[in-house]
Amino acid sequence: MKKLLVLFFAIIAASSLYAQEFENLSPVRQQIHDKPINQLSQIEIIEDTLVFLADSMYFSSLDESRIDGSYEFIRVFKSLVKNPGSFNAALTKLSEKIKIFVAPDNSFKIYNWEIIRNSVERRYYGIIQTKKGDILPLIDVSGEVIRGAEDSVFSNSRWYGNMYYNMLMKPVDGKNLYFLFGWNGNSMNSERKIVDAFYIDDRGQAVFGAPVFSVLDRGKRKKTNRLVIEYEKGAKVSMNYDTETKQIIFDHCESQIGDPAKKYTYIPDGTYDGLEWDGNQWVMHENVVQITILKDGEAPLDKAVTK
Repeated sequence: MKKLLVLFFAIIAASSLYAQEFENLSPVRQQIHDKPINQLSQIEIIEDTLVFLADSMYFSSLDESRIDGSYEFIRVFKSLVKNPGSFNAALTKLSEKIKIFVAPDNSFKIYNWEIIRNSVERRYYGIIQTKKGDILPLIDVSGEVIRGAEDSVFSNSRWYGNMYYNMLMKPVDGKNLYFLFGWNGNSMNSERKIVDAFYIDDRGQAVFGAPVFSVLDRGKRKKTNRLVIEYEKGAKVSMNYDTETKQIIFDHCESQIGDPAKKYTYIPDGTYDGLEWDGNQWVMHENVVQITILKDGEAPLDKAVTK
C-alpha cells in the first residue's frame, strides 16, 4: 500500500511539473512591441506570440515541453506566412529568435530554426515563402541519411536539415542558383558544415542539390551536388564566403587516427581549402590561404609599430 501511495504522489508531482511547464507555452504573455496592443497590426500580434513561444520551445526544462512548444510555434507560424503582408514585413523581433533569410533577388524567404529534442537529438525546421505567395514547409530527414549526402538531390518534403547562416546567388544558364551555408549537429559524435545548391523549379517545387561542385577527394577530382565537411563533435571548423578573394574558404580536416573512413575523427590541420566560381561551377583548390609560421617573440604585424 505504501508503495502505491508513493507512486501515486510521484505521478501527481510529475504531472504538476509538466502542467506548469506547459502553462508557460500560453501565448497570452508580455508584449514585445512598444505600441499599445490596440495599435498593433495582425502581423505584429502574431509576431508577439511567436517570440514568446520561441523562448518556450528553446528553454523549457522538460523535453516534452520543448517539443509541444515547437508544435504550437508551427501552428501559429502558419497563420503568419499565410498573411499576404508577411513577405514584406520586417519581423525584426522574430528574427532575433529564428533565422530569416531573404534571397538576394527578393524572390523568396527562408525561415529556419532548430529544436533540441533531448540530450542527443536535434530537429531542424524550415519554411520557404515565395514572393508569389507559395509556402513550402521543409521536412528534415538528415537523421535518416547515413551515406551519400554529397550526391543526393533533396526536396522540401525530404530536406537535409541545417541551421543556415549565409546565402549566395549565382546566375547559371540564364537562371539564378542559390547557395546555402549550413550547420548540422544531429549526430552523437560528429557535425557537418554544408554548402548546398538550391533553386525552385518550373513546377514551383524546391530542389536542393545540383552538380555544380568540382571537389577533391583524396587527390581525385569529382562532381558532387553539394559540399559536405564532416568532423569531430565539438571541433571548431569554419566555412564561409570570403568577399576579398571571392572564394568559399574552409578548414582542411584530417583524421586524428589516420583513418579517412572515420569522419568523426576529423579535425582542422591548420590549412585551408577553397572553392572558386568559374562561371558554371565551384572548383575546389587546396591550401588556398598561405599561413606564415612565426618564431617565438614575433608578432603578426603588417607594419612596424611607431611610438
